[in-house]
Amino acid sequence: MPNAPSPKGEGRRLLIPLVGLVLSIGTAVPASAQEADPPHQIQWYEPVIVAAGVSVFLLVDNPVRTYMLDNQTTEKDDAASLFKKVGEPEVWALVPAVMVGTGLIVRKPGLTRSGLRAVTSAALAGGITTVLKWVFGRERPNDPGSTVTSFEPFNFEFASSDASFPSGHTSSAFGFAASLADDVHPLWAKIGLYTLATGTAWSRVYNNDHWTSDVIAGAVVGITSAKLVNGTWRVWGIRTPAVFTDGHQVTVSWHGTF
Repeated sequence: MPNAPSPKGEGRRLLIPLVGLVLSIGTAVPASAQEADPPHQIQWYEPVIVAAGVSVFLLVDNPVRTYMLDNQTTEKDDAASLFKKVGEPEVWALVPAVMVGTGLIVRKPGLTRSGLRAVTSAALAGGITTVLKWVFGRERPNDPGSTVTSFEPFNFEFASSDASFPSGHTSSAFGFAASLADDVHPLWAKIGLYTLATGTAWSRVYNNDHWTSDVIAGAVVGITSAKLVNGTWRVWGIRTPAVFTDGHQVTVSWHGTF
Protein backbone atom coordinates (compact mmCIF):
# COMPACT_ATOMS: atom_id res chain seq x y z
CA MET A 1 0.00 0.00 0.00
CA PRO A 2 1.57 3.36 -1.03
CA ASN A 3 2.44 5.81 1.68
CA ALA A 4 0.26 8.91 1.97
CA PRO A 5 2.00 12.12 0.89
CA SER A 6 3.34 14.16 3.79
CA PRO A 7 2.10 17.72 4.38
CA LYS A 8 5.59 19.03 3.60
CA GLY A 9 5.63 17.05 0.35
CA GLU A 10 2.26 18.50 -0.62
CA GLY A 11 3.55 22.00 0.13
CA ARG A 12 6.59 21.51 -2.12
CA ARG A 13 4.39 20.09 -4.86
CA LEU A 14 2.50 23.40 -4.96
CA LEU A 15 5.38 25.70 -4.04
CA ILE A 16 7.83 24.78 -6.82
CA PRO A 17 5.53 25.49 -9.80
CA LEU A 18 4.13 28.59 -8.09
CA VAL A 19 7.60 30.06 -7.55
CA GLY A 20 8.48 29.32 -11.17
CA LEU A 21 5.27 30.95 -12.37
CA VAL A 22 5.75 34.10 -10.31
CA LEU A 23 9.40 34.50 -11.29
CA SER A 24 8.75 33.95 -14.99
CA ILE A 25 6.09 36.66 -14.94
CA GLY A 26 7.57 38.85 -12.24
CA THR A 27 10.82 39.58 -14.04
CA ALA A 28 8.81 41.67 -16.47
CA VAL A 29 7.25 43.81 -13.72
CA PRO A 30 8.48 47.42 -14.03
CA ALA A 31 10.15 49.22 -11.13
CA SER A 32 7.07 51.44 -10.78
CA ALA A 33 3.71 49.80 -11.37
CA GLN A 34 1.39 52.59 -10.30
CA GLU A 35 -1.94 52.61 -12.08
CA ALA A 36 -2.78 55.52 -14.37
CA ASP A 37 -6.22 55.88 -12.80
CA PRO A 38 -6.45 57.68 -9.44
CA PRO A 39 -6.93 55.37 -6.42
CA HIS A 40 -10.41 54.72 -5.14
CA GLN A 41 -11.14 56.44 -1.83
CA ILE A 42 -13.13 54.07 0.39
CA GLN A 43 -16.34 55.72 1.61
CA TRP A 44 -17.95 55.06 4.99
CA TYR A 45 -21.00 53.34 3.49
CA GLU A 46 -19.04 50.80 1.43
CA PRO A 47 -18.01 48.62 4.42
CA VAL A 48 -21.67 48.70 5.54
CA ILE A 49 -22.80 47.37 2.16
CA VAL A 50 -20.11 44.68 2.18
CA ALA A 51 -21.04 43.62 5.73
CA ALA A 52 -24.68 43.29 4.67
CA GLY A 53 -23.61 41.20 1.68
CA VAL A 54 -21.52 38.87 3.82
CA SER A 55 -24.44 38.50 6.24
CA VAL A 56 -26.61 37.12 3.43
CA PHE A 57 -24.30 34.10 3.22
CA LEU A 58 -25.36 33.13 6.75
CA LEU A 59 -28.51 31.81 5.07
CA VAL A 60 -26.57 29.20 3.11
CA ASP A 61 -24.03 28.25 5.77
CA ASN A 62 -25.89 25.12 6.89
CA PRO A 63 -26.98 23.86 3.44
CA VAL A 64 -23.45 24.26 2.04
CA ARG A 65 -21.91 22.52 5.06
CA THR A 66 -24.32 19.61 4.69
CA TYR A 67 -23.60 19.32 0.97
CA MET A 68 -19.83 19.35 1.52
CA LEU A 69 -19.98 16.67 4.22
CA ASP A 70 -22.25 14.46 2.10
CA ASN A 71 -20.09 14.68 -1.02
CA GLN A 72 -16.54 14.00 0.12
CA THR A 73 -14.15 11.82 -1.90
CA THR A 74 -10.49 10.85 -1.71
CA GLU A 75 -9.71 13.08 -4.71
CA LYS A 76 -11.40 16.07 -3.09
CA ASP A 77 -9.57 15.36 0.17
CA ASP A 78 -6.24 15.55 -1.67
CA ALA A 79 -7.23 18.74 -3.48
CA ALA A 80 -8.38 20.40 -0.25
CA SER A 81 -5.11 19.49 1.48
CA LEU A 82 -3.14 21.04 -1.39
CA PHE A 83 -5.20 24.23 -1.72
CA LYS A 84 -5.00 24.84 2.03
CA LYS A 85 -1.24 25.40 1.68
CA VAL A 86 -1.78 28.66 -0.25
CA GLY A 87 -3.12 30.23 2.95
CA GLU A 88 -0.09 29.16 5.00
CA PRO A 89 3.27 30.98 5.42
CA GLU A 90 5.18 28.34 3.48
CA VAL A 91 3.52 29.78 0.36
CA TRP A 92 2.42 33.38 1.04
CA ALA A 93 5.68 34.23 2.83
CA LEU A 94 8.22 31.98 1.10
CA VAL A 95 7.23 32.82 -2.50
CA PRO A 96 7.59 36.60 -1.92
CA ALA A 97 10.90 35.95 -0.12
CA VAL A 98 12.19 34.22 -3.27
CA MET A 99 10.95 37.16 -5.34
CA VAL A 100 12.67 39.70 -3.09
CA GLY A 101 15.93 37.76 -3.06
CA THR A 102 15.90 37.23 -6.81
CA GLY A 103 15.05 40.88 -7.42
CA LEU A 104 18.05 41.99 -5.36
CA ILE A 105 20.41 39.54 -7.05
CA VAL A 106 19.41 40.36 -10.63
CA ARG A 107 18.83 44.07 -9.88
CA LYS A 108 15.09 44.03 -10.65
CA PRO A 109 13.45 46.57 -8.26
CA GLY A 110 10.01 45.78 -9.68
CA LEU A 111 10.29 42.13 -8.68
CA THR A 112 11.55 43.08 -5.24
CA ARG A 113 8.72 45.55 -4.75
CA SER A 114 6.10 43.02 -5.85
CA GLY A 115 7.42 40.42 -3.41
CA LEU A 116 7.43 42.85 -0.51
CA ARG A 117 3.93 44.05 -1.24
CA ALA A 118 2.62 40.49 -1.61
CA VAL A 119 3.90 39.40 1.80
CA THR A 120 2.79 42.71 3.36
CA SER A 121 -0.72 42.21 1.94
CA ALA A 122 -0.97 38.67 3.29
CA ALA A 123 0.41 39.69 6.69
CA LEU A 124 -1.93 42.70 6.93
CA ALA A 125 -4.88 40.46 6.04
CA GLY A 126 -3.82 38.04 8.75
CA GLY A 127 -3.54 40.81 11.33
CA ILE A 128 -6.98 42.23 10.52
CA THR A 129 -8.44 38.73 10.62
CA THR A 130 -7.00 38.08 14.09
CA VAL A 131 -8.70 41.21 15.43
CA LEU A 132 -12.01 40.35 13.78
CA LYS A 133 -11.91 36.81 15.13
CA TRP A 134 -11.71 38.21 18.66
CA VAL A 135 -14.41 40.82 17.98
CA PHE A 136 -16.94 38.28 16.65
CA GLY A 137 -15.85 35.14 18.53
CA ARG A 138 -17.69 32.77 16.24
CA GLU A 139 -17.50 29.03 16.89
CA ARG A 140 -16.25 26.75 14.14
CA PRO A 141 -18.72 24.39 12.47
CA ASN A 142 -16.76 21.39 13.78
CA ASP A 143 -17.11 22.53 17.41
CA PRO A 144 -19.54 20.33 19.38
CA GLY A 145 -22.97 21.94 19.47
CA SER A 146 -21.96 24.78 17.15
CA THR A 147 -24.63 26.49 15.08
CA VAL A 148 -24.59 29.24 12.47
CA THR A 149 -25.41 31.80 15.14
CA SER A 150 -22.88 30.66 17.76
CA PHE A 151 -21.04 33.93 18.48
CA GLU A 152 -19.21 34.98 21.66
CA PRO A 153 -18.04 38.57 20.93
CA PHE A 154 -15.02 39.95 22.80
CA ASN A 155 -14.51 36.76 24.79
CA PHE A 156 -10.91 36.89 26.07
CA GLU A 157 -11.02 33.18 26.88
CA PHE A 158 -11.85 32.40 23.26
CA ALA A 159 -8.45 32.40 21.53
CA SER A 160 -8.53 34.11 18.15
CA SER A 161 -6.97 31.06 16.48
CA ASP A 162 -9.97 28.99 17.61
CA ALA A 163 -12.54 31.47 16.30
CA SER A 164 -14.10 30.94 12.90
CA PHE A 165 -15.00 34.36 11.48
CA PRO A 166 -13.31 35.35 9.20
CA SER A 167 -11.17 32.56 7.77
CA GLY A 168 -7.47 33.31 8.29
CA HIS A 169 -6.24 30.93 5.58
CA THR A 170 -8.63 32.54 3.10
CA SER A 171 -7.73 36.13 3.97
CA SER A 172 -3.97 35.47 3.67
CA ALA A 173 -4.42 33.51 0.42
CA PHE A 174 -6.49 36.30 -1.17
CA GLY A 175 -4.13 38.99 0.14
CA PHE A 176 -1.20 37.18 -1.46
CA ALA A 177 -3.00 36.36 -4.72
CA ALA A 178 -4.69 39.74 -5.20
CA SER A 179 -1.42 41.59 -4.64
CA LEU A 180 0.47 39.56 -7.25
CA ALA A 181 -2.50 39.69 -9.64
CA ASP A 182 -2.33 43.50 -9.59
CA ASP A 183 1.31 43.36 -10.70
CA VAL A 184 1.15 40.74 -13.45
CA HIS A 185 -0.24 41.42 -16.91
CA PRO A 186 -1.32 38.10 -18.52
CA LEU A 187 -5.00 37.43 -17.84
CA TRP A 188 -4.34 33.72 -17.43
CA ALA A 189 -1.91 34.49 -14.59
CA LYS A 190 -4.46 36.68 -12.79
CA ILE A 191 -7.10 33.97 -13.16
CA GLY A 192 -4.65 31.34 -11.91
CA LEU A 193 -3.77 33.32 -8.79
CA TYR A 194 -7.39 33.98 -7.87
CA THR A 195 -8.22 30.33 -8.59
CA LEU A 196 -5.61 29.23 -6.04
CA ALA A 197 -7.07 31.59 -3.43
CA THR A 198 -10.61 30.42 -4.21
CA GLY A 199 -9.42 26.84 -3.84
CA THR A 200 -8.14 27.71 -0.38
CA ALA A 201 -11.55 29.12 0.57
CA TRP A 202 -13.27 26.01 -0.76
CA SER A 203 -10.91 23.73 1.18
CA ARG A 204 -11.74 25.42 4.49
CA VAL A 205 -15.47 24.81 4.00
CA TYR A 206 -14.93 21.31 2.57
CA ASN A 207 -12.85 20.30 5.60
CA ASN A 208 -15.58 21.62 7.93
CA ASP A 209 -13.17 24.14 9.47
CA HIS A 210 -15.23 27.18 8.42
CA TRP A 211 -18.69 28.30 7.42
CA THR A 212 -19.24 29.72 3.93
CA SER A 213 -19.73 33.23 5.34
CA ASP A 214 -16.34 32.90 7.08
CA VAL A 215 -14.47 32.42 3.82
CA ILE A 216 -16.45 35.12 2.01
CA ALA A 217 -15.44 37.56 4.75
CA GLY A 218 -11.86 36.29 4.56
CA ALA A 219 -11.76 36.94 0.81
CA VAL A 220 -13.04 40.48 1.36
CA VAL A 221 -10.37 41.13 4.00
CA GLY A 222 -7.62 39.70 1.79
CA ILE A 223 -8.54 41.62 -1.35
CA THR A 224 -9.03 44.85 0.59
CA SER A 225 -5.62 44.44 2.24
CA ALA A 226 -3.94 43.92 -1.13
CA LYS A 227 -5.69 46.91 -2.71
CA LEU A 228 -4.68 49.15 0.20
CA VAL A 229 -1.06 48.00 0.12
CA ASN A 230 -0.87 48.28 -3.67
CA GLY A 231 -2.40 51.76 -3.62
CA THR A 232 -5.44 50.86 -5.74
CA TRP A 233 -7.70 51.76 -2.84
CA ARG A 234 -7.09 54.30 -0.10
CA VAL A 235 -8.56 55.05 3.29
CA TRP A 236 -7.60 58.08 5.39
CA GLY A 237 -5.13 59.15 2.71
CA ILE A 238 -2.82 56.14 3.28
CA ARG A 239 -0.54 55.77 0.26
CA THR A 240 1.01 52.66 -1.26
CA PRO A 241 4.36 51.55 0.24
CA ALA A 242 7.38 52.94 -1.64
CA VAL A 243 10.30 50.53 -2.10
CA PHE A 244 13.84 51.65 -2.85
CA THR A 245 16.84 49.42 -3.48
CA ASP A 246 20.46 50.05 -4.48
CA GLY A 247 21.02 46.39 -5.26
CA HIS A 248 22.32 45.64 -1.76
CA GLN A 249 19.60 46.71 0.65
CA VAL A 250 15.90 47.53 0.58
CA THR A 251 14.20 50.59 2.09
CA VAL A 252 10.42 50.68 2.50
CA SER A 253 8.40 53.79 3.38
CA TRP A 254 4.66 53.95 3.97
CA HIS A 255 2.72 57.06 5.00
CA GLY A 256 -0.69 58.65 5.00
CA THR A 257 -2.59 61.82 5.75
CA PHE A 258 -4.95 61.82 8.73
